[in-house]
Amino acid sequence: MQGLLIANKNRTERDKLASIFSDDAYQVSSYASVVEGLEKIINKTIQVIVLAGDFDEQHIVKLVPLLKKCNRHLSIILVTAELPLTLLRKIRKEGVFYHALPPVGEIGCEEIHQVVSCAFKTYQANVNAPNTLTFKEKTMLNAKSIFTTLSIILLSVPAMAADTTKVYTSGILVLLFVGFCALIVVAQLLPAVMNLMGMTKKAAQNAKKMQTSSLEKN
Repeated sequence: MQGLLIANKNRTERDKLASIFSDDAYQVSSYASVVEGLEKIINKTIQVIVLAGDFDEQHIVKLVPLLKKCNRHLSIILVTAELPLTLLRKIRKEGVFYHALPPVGEIGCEEIHQVVSCAFKTYQANVNAPNTLTFKEKTMLNAKSIFTTLSIILLSVPAMAADTTKVYTSGILVLLFVGFCALIVVAQLLPAVMNLMGMTKKAAQNAKKMQTSSLEKN
């Protein structure tokens, strides 16, 4: 079921937006505040949100990323008066799907209808998108994480023992810290090593099979 949430403090405007989708098979939930439908958002029974009305600029900038944390695929549509360009850029950066002006007449209503339809398609496409990362790309990501951890270690150790003119009394603590960090590095590196060993073993088996097959033919 496709769940649509419409949030607007103004009851009349909220009902007008809901009426646009009266002929659709959407499960429409209408609230004065998006907080009232938060449980449905977290449970992912809501895929598209239409935030309408007048907003406090600071409030909306903080609200959008919070909603995205509840469901990163969530499509958020803002229906409000013209926003300052700087604010609009911030909101788009946070992941707002579309910004539309309040609908006036049939053309405005049709725009909202088409945007919501497109938002549902985009949501479904994002959810069904396969993980296309290759083994090489995954290994590179793991390596990047490992190098980052090593960089942090190398930067932190000198900082902890920068003054060599004083009596050094925290050597054991530093060694324990470095040892702990080394365990983290090993834990991150182990999956990549296991995958590499598996691929090497498989390649060796394939080579042996090819050699055996070649000898049998001869």
